[in-house]
Amino acid sequence: MSKRYREGVEIVRTQADGRTPEGIAPAAFRWRGTLHTVTSVLGHWREDAGWWAARGVSVPQRDLWRVEVRSAGARHPTVCELACEGQRWRLDRVWD
Repeated sequence: MSKRYREGVEIVRTQADGRTPEGIAPAAFRWRGTLHTVTSVLGHWREDAGWWAARGVSVPQRDLWRVEVRSAGARHPTVCELACEGQRWRLDRVWD
């Protein structure tokens, strides 16, 4: 089960070796005052605005990262999906 948040996050740092042609992998982010450290990148893909526009849908181009994170005080890792549009990042979804 997952929950959508679509709330802004602050990327605290990126992975030094995480540069790909599509972007830079996040290594940690702050959401609602809590630091979440990325322990694993589970997936990365790009939603291309051009593909959607050809089908009559207006969607901005964005990169999505599915990551496993550890948070202060958490007993278990959590799977999150982060979205990046330009320089703006948001927490899109959390799986429980």
